[in-house]
Amino acid sequence: MKQPGNGSSRLLKRATLEMSLKPFKSLEQSAIDEVCTEALRQWQPLIGMAESASLLLWVSDGSEMLTWNGQLEDEFEWARYIGFANEEMFSHVQDQSDPHIARLYMDHPVRFTYGDLRRVVDAFKRIAAEQFHVRLEVGVPFDAGPEFAYSDFKYKDHPEINRAELGGTYVSLKADYTVVCSWSKLKADTAAYAAYPDGILEGTPFGEYLGRQCASFLPAIGFDYIWFSNGFALSYFPWTYLGANYNGTDLPLADYTELSSKVMSFWDLFKRECPGVRTEVRGTNYGTGMDLAKDYIPFLELYEKKYLDFPPPNSPWGALNYDFGLELTGYMSRIAELPGETYPYRFYVNDPWFWQNPWWDYYDHEPHDIYGPLSVARMNADGALEMPGIVEILTIDTEKGELWGDGPAEIIPHLQKAFREAPDEPGLVTWLYPFRELHEALQEDNTASGRVFFHDWFVRCAINHGFPLNTVLGTDTFRAMSTEARRKLSSTILFVSSLWLDEARIAELADMVRGGGKVLVYGDVRQPALQELLNVQPADGAGLEGDFALELSFEEDDVYGDRGERKLRHRADIGDGMLDLILRDRADTGTRVGAVAVQEGEERIFALSRSLSEWNGGRIGWVRGSLAFDQAGVTHLPVRQENEWMDTSILLRYMLQDFGMSMRQVKQDPDSQSVLTFVSRHRNGFIMTGCKQDSSVQLKLRFPEGVPLFPGQSIVLGEGEAELYALDRTFRDECRVFVNQRERSLVSCRENQPTPSRMKQMVRTLSISHLRDADVTIYPPIEMLASGAIEIKQGDGSLLDWSGGQEGNRLRLVGITGTIHISW
Repeated sequence: MKQPGNGSSRLLKRATLEMSLKPFKSLEQSAIDEVCTEALRQWQPLIGMAESASLLLWVSDGSEMLTWNGQLEDEFEWARYIGFANEEMFSHVQDQSDPHIARLYMDHPVRFTYGDLRRVVDAFKRIAAEQFHVRLEVGVPFDAGPEFAYSDFKYKDHPEINRAELGGTYVSLKADYTVVCSWSKLKADTAAYAAYPDGILEGTPFGEYLGRQCASFLPAIGFDYIWFSNGFALSYFPWTYLGANYNGTDLPLADYTELSSKVMSFWDLFKRECPGVRTEVRGTNYGTGMDLAKDYIPFLELYEKKYLDFPPPNSPWGALNYDFGLELTGYMSRIAELPGETYPYRFYVNDPWFWQNPWWDYYDHEPHDIYGPLSVARMNADGALEMPGIVEILTIDTEKGELWGDGPAEIIPHLQKAFREAPDEPGLVTWLYPFRELHEALQEDNTASGRVFFHDWFVRCAINHGFPLNTVLGTDTFRAMSTEARRKLSSTILFVSSLWLDEARIAELADMVRGGGKVLVYGDVRQPALQELLNVQPADGAGLEGDFALELSFEEDDVYGDRGERKLRHRADIGDGMLDLILRDRADTGTRVGAVAVQEGEERIFALSRSLSEWNGGRIGWVRGSLAFDQAGVTHLPVRQENEWMDTSILLRYMLQDFGMSMRQVKQDPDSQSVLTFVSRHRNGFIMTGCKQDSSVQLKLRFPEGVPLFPGQSIVLGEGEAELYALDRTFRDECRVFVNQRERSLVSCRENQPTPSRMKQMVRTLSISHLRDADVTIYPPIEMLASGAIEIKQGDGSLLDWSGGQEGNRLRLVGITGTIHISW
């Protein structure tokens, strides 16, 4: 493969750089050109990976569009501050001495006119074409919040746009601050605006107003697209997991048709008034199911109306609160189905508004938020894996307007590596995501809000506990797959919510399992056909909620000072209903119960798996699940129950044991956070990617073929041995060799020099040492296996005949002692 930037071999459709106006400390044309040149030069290796480039120019907060009157010589307020502007809108800012209040980023910032802004846009496009030979588009954001720049329009002239009306009343969760409500209406205004030279009429919808203003402003300045920031045009409550439909105590609170229609009314008006201009969205911090449960956000309709070319990217919020499970759950839920041909990935390098620059201040130069999200891939209708076609960099400048060259120099090689090693087969687990069905469930009955709420949040918790989920497949796409395409699911565990399964879908899953496939279901099981497949049935009487003792038969994580007793506090309102299932046939030898919840002598099955001899190795697992969330006030994220109550999402990782995989963790403290783990496939190898928030945590790994070996690492193997891995804080390790052996030894795997062979010059050699009567399974690149261009030598240099050991896409060697060198 050609290296990125060398002509025809492009790994990306588009590279997007985001930047504020702060680097422009002089508006002399030569100074503008110098800044544009340096910004593009620093990130040229990323731009060279893509077919095209774009610049998202963070001018202000969007108020420059609202106040635009068509005069290029007019000045506008721009985001020249560090800290919170419009401080009176924030409840946590107490007085003017608060250091969080916005301060100018330098003593005498330049004063921008609209004409100056157009010169900056023109300079970027001209320099990109002339010096870097790339076509550059420039976009501009609209942000609904108050923090980026002072805005008289939003907070003095038209404060009414910061109120959300629903059901004839104004709704509010008393969040830290308010944002522009996309379906609000403007009061009359006699000022002259570009699209309203005679002023604004009473009751003008905000979507109409913004659309008309943008239709004038964007082409006049040279902008090619608009970006709706921080949940704008989607949710009036973008910063909290609560919303108009859930206040932390009660749901549902709203009518689906009314609330979703409010959202769509903005889009219909904006697109009518500003047609043909690409609109991109950052989205909320949450996932599709989360957004539906709290705010009925109709992504399905937005996709189907083609109002969006791309889904929202991964949220940058993970950098701020380390909730990477939330980031990846949201990401996968939005890319399961696509409104267009590709989807974006966004990386948070710098922050031009506040004090943090995440690559330095939060990530410590660690690339886990590169390799984690880029281990994710979506499966298409052909069964092929698709990576994001767009990389977006938030942002290339700091809060002081600095363009630090160290950032791109350190970051771009990680991006290049992640795309070179892109997943080409599904990972260990593939999430079959019901994008359409979640919308339809709430359209039909808003009392399903609690079930939809549970759907994504349970998965978020599981990823945070190390559940290796990084492949997603939408149900619409699944239905479009041919029989041949579906065969590509045979190497993965299909991960399915019970919420959307009807009789026909259950029959499909049953056929997969009986034909040798693997399925893992989560959530309440109410369908009789699925209950029969799992060997469960409803108990007599009412379902149970409240406090339970949990009895587990899985091998759990090793925790120093473990509390011992396992307890569950189950909330039916957000936990997918009551607990009410018991075993149907206790004599069924194919059923293995993994967890039971017990309340005052009453037992409820909480996790099990089943596999019958006639299923050709097929297995179905089920984890009932619950959410360990307390009822709380207005918070950004759910409040965890006290630690005495178990987060049962960890059972999804434990359930992998029934499918032949153990991914246990060793923790020095009961409060240690679990290691995030993801396993992707590339050229027939396995790439283990992860992040340790607590670097003292170690891993115990075992796959069906044995213990994985990583080049450059050693591990103690043998029956009864711990088999501990002490991996880096951020790890990305390739595995092509698995080992099983009974006798103890310190087995090492190292990359060795490729040497000439009787066939040809080899490209790569892996040396495995200190084996003792071991079974060794090798996963070479498929093309090497097919051509026979593989040599295995023993420690004395003699060739080992592997011709009889091929099993499909792998080689299996039995009874190996000493050292072997594997070359291809």
